[in-house]
Amino acid sequence: MSQRREQLAERLPDFGPLLDRVEGLYHIPLLLALAGFMLWIRVRNWRNFLVGGQVYFSGNDAWYHLRQVRYVVRHWPQTMPFDPWTSFPTGTSVGQFGTLYDQLVATVALIVGGGSPSEQTTALVLLFAPAVIGTLVAIPTYYLGKRFGGRFGGVIGVAILALSPSTFLSRSVAGFSDHHAAEVLFQVLAVAAIVVALAVAEREKPVYEQFVERDLANLRRPLGWGVLAGIAIVLYVWAWPPGLLLVGIFGLFLLIVLPIEYLRGESPEHVAIVSAVALAVAGIGFLISFNTVEVSVTNFSLLHPAMAFAGAIGCVFMSWLARKLEARDLPRLYYPGVILGLFVLGALVMAIALPDLFSFFVSQLERVVGFGSSATSLTVAEAIPPRNPGQFLLGSYRLALVTAIAGAAVMVLRLALGRSRERAGILFVLIWAALMTAATLTQQRFNYYLLVPVAVLNAYFVGQVLRYVGSTKARSSLRNLQAYQVLSVLAVVLLITAPLAIGGSASATAAGDYADQQSGVGSSLTGWDSSLDWMANNTPAEGTYGGGNESMDYYGQYDRTDDFDYPDGAYGVLSWWDYGHWITTLGERIPTANPFQQNAGQAANFLLAPNASRANEIARTTDGQGVRYVMVNWKMADPAGGALYSVPFTWYNDGPLSIYDDLTPIASQSSGQQQPTTAFLAYEQRHYETMRTRLYTYHGSAVEQKPVVLDYESPQRLSNGSLRSAFTPSGNESAVKRFDNMSAARQFVEEDGTARIGGVGSYPQERVPALEQYRLVHASQENAIGSASGPGPLYRSALQRLQTTGLNATELFETPTNWVKTFERVDGATVEGQGPPNSTVEATVEMRMPTTNDTTFNYTQQAETNAQGEFTMTLPYSTTGYEQWGTEKGATNVSVQATGPYSFRTPVTGTDGNASRWTATADVPEGAVIGRTNETVSVDLSETSVSPPASTNDSGNATAGNASDGNAAAGNASASTNVSSGTTNASTTTNSSASALAAPEASVPSRARMGVHG
Repeated sequence: MSQRREQLAERLPDFGPLLDRVEGLYHIPLLLALAGFMLWIRVRNWRNFLVGGQVYFSGNDAWYHLRQVRYVVRHWPQTMPFDPWTSFPTGTSVGQFGTLYDQLVATVALIVGGGSPSEQTTALVLLFAPAVIGTLVAIPTYYLGKRFGGRFGGVIGVAILALSPSTFLSRSVAGFSDHHAAEVLFQVLAVAAIVVALAVAEREKPVYEQFVERDLANLRRPLGWGVLAGIAIVLYVWAWPPGLLLVGIFGLFLLIVLPIEYLRGESPEHVAIVSAVALAVAGIGFLISFNTVEVSVTNFSLLHPAMAFAGAIGCVFMSWLARKLEARDLPRLYYPGVILGLFVLGALVMAIALPDLFSFFVSQLERVVGFGSSATSLTVAEAIPPRNPGQFLLGSYRLALVTAIAGAAVMVLRLALGRSRERAGILFVLIWAALMTAATLTQQRFNYYLLVPVAVLNAYFVGQVLRYVGSTKARSSLRNLQAYQVLSVLAVVLLITAPLAIGGSASATAAGDYADQQSGVGSSLTGWDSSLDWMANNTPAEGTYGGGNESMDYYGQYDRTDDFDYPDGAYGVLSWWDYGHWITTLGERIPTANPFQQNAGQAANFLLAPNASRANEIARTTDGQGVRYVMVNWKMADPAGGALYSVPFTWYNDGPLSIYDDLTPIASQSSGQQQPTTAFLAYEQRHYETMRTRLYTYHGSAVEQKPVVLDYESPQRLSNGSLRSAFTPSGNESAVKRFDNMSAARQFVEEDGTARIGGVGSYPQERVPALEQYRLVHASQENAIGSASGPGPLYRSALQRLQTTGLNATELFETPTNWVKTFERVDGATVEGQGPPNSTVEATVEMRMPTTNDTTFNYTQQAETNAQGEFTMTLPYSTTGYEQWGTEKGATNVSVQATGPYSFRTPVTGTDGNASRWTATADVPEGAVIGRTNETVSVDLSETSVSPPASTNDSGNATAGNASDGNAAAGNASASTNVSSGTTNASTTTNSSASALAAPEASVPSRARMGVHG
């Protein structure tokens, strides 16, 4: 140093003490700032979840947690042992709900509400719970990062936790009130406790002789931390029973670390003793909470304590084995060899003696960390593996993923070279990170677990960078840091955090942008809201249907059972399983299927049932009234609904059925296009016969063939004859052709060879008979195509179909596209009539739907008279007596009501001057339809003269100008993308409006091979 600089240094004050103080406290404001940021981005949009003053939640499971929390508030601290308000007709006990998470939220609600919180207060506490819990994860994350990467490394770990736009963030924003954030918090706490316990074991080195000599002074710390680790494991599993996975991770770690310690010349007893204590304490905690002897990971079963105790016993055995082998002076490789051999032998014995148990463990491993998924599990969005793992992980962690991998590599290298002080803790973190990665690649939802291992590995990496950029002396004090060292560290920090900190909105970070995107209720729930509210107030209370008087207590305490004994007046509500929790919590009725996927097969079998007889068999149960209401939304009934339309085919188990038995992609290829694209989707007759179509599209009414023909080329067929794929006609010829009469249409089909009648829009290929025991009782105000406020999710798909088929809106959608339509299964009124012999009698009634546009539709049914002119009908819609029956009498407050009586008529017979038909009108009372009165409606038709029907053109020529082009514009559709639609001149005379979600397109590589994506 020059003389001048020395003199200047002498004149300046000594900042050494201040720098020492900064060095000791700098992390505190940084951590507080990061934690504050984490909480802020999670709660800043909380008002998005207040709709009309009511608290809403994102997703499905949060609603069931609301039910569980409210139950705990009423019965604190007890959780719900059994719930008959879902999974009709058995009820269910779901271990993943009604856990420690719900107890904690309920406790806070009780404190905030002064011991008696309102339902609104309870809902608000649950609304904010994931945001608060997600922020608290920063504490154990910092501790783990600090332990392996120093104080600065811990700060970097928390920064990654705060800035990553990952699944963990989406699962911990206010409103996403599922248990996922609590899972992460308690798992990381357990991992931190295990790591500390292992470090204490390595340092204190407890052995068997200390127990014999009662050396409690030296055993206090190892045993104490073992107990704390066990308690932490118990809390994790109490928050989420499948957290038994952590016991499995612990067991795998012990199978690896104990042989390694033995091979290194160290006693495995040190780690084994602490681990045995932790697992034994965990086993005792699991025994306290177990409630079933079945083998289950989702319920608190005997499997939980059995696995924990087995791990503890295994630790003791492996310690004993090490002593025995060492006493005999056998080669050290014998130890891992014996352990591996015994493990394999045990697996073989289990596979032979207990094959079901062995299969259970194998299936659990496959579906959690083994990259295996069943067909049905792949229908659950969160359970599918990421389609592009690299892109998926980089999207969540950016370059922090690369530095995490580098950190893991350095960990492995230092372990191999024997340069790590906390060998057991580091090995545990490596195994934990590896299995969380495998779990994420098996089910993408587990990515919310992976964030913390990524953060910890980055903390370790940063700690190693600090270690190598300067000497120990330089690292020990801020005063001794050189410029190049500071710049090196800053470069690494920016490399890790800068890509995560870039955002384009007011939040200024990618995490903030992502949190904003995830903070909303979603259109589906708002579309269902009015229907669920109607159901809660206009259907009989559970236990009172049909006049029953055993009303069920919504928050009652029910004993656990495998098959709940429902009262006679109880009933089920059938819909797809996604909506089960909404029906339970918002509709306060009992769904058959729910998001636990219980009875999903039953729901699929009903919705896709080929006839009413089979549907009725599914709907009837020995308990209660069976299924009395069916709720079908537009997504279940239209291919534009995507997965909700296609997934039921996967769950259907009532015979062979695929989506190609339901619909067919009709492709086109314009000049300049390299690949064909889907012009529109045609339907097989099976589509029109399914209950979901007959209910949602036709409201149970009969549908006749119409002289509308679908013309196509290059057809490919399935083995059963169903059309799998085809192309639109070449040139400018239209694919959909209209004719003046059925004779002309049939003649064209016969002469063309590759055309068929119907199978497009709402036109079936064959007649579809009327449903006799199902009636529309309510339709939601929201319309899937849209309203005056703007287009809905079905709008764009509707526009595309108008353009490519030439059909108008009323031909595409026979009835209005209300978001949800609710139907009631009724006995039906018996009609006995007299008319002309050997004739067809048609009964028609006009029904009014009190929606925004107050629309009407006609229900039609036909019957044949016998030789004496007698006929009978069973009619599901009433025309009178609505005010006489309501919820107070165990009936429905029907909102869809008739505008007048039924009209009965026969076809016109005779010609000019002698044309006549038989007609009559009759009212059908509500009491007869719901089976509460024994009256039979009598109808006597009388003959009246009528004008003969207008003559029809039977030339067989298509009506000019009525057929659409049939060729999709180039680029209008592509595989797995939405269709972009422009304007259309088609007349939209229906009461429907419109949607942003297009129909699923087919991947069409060539004319020889075409397919459709569900």
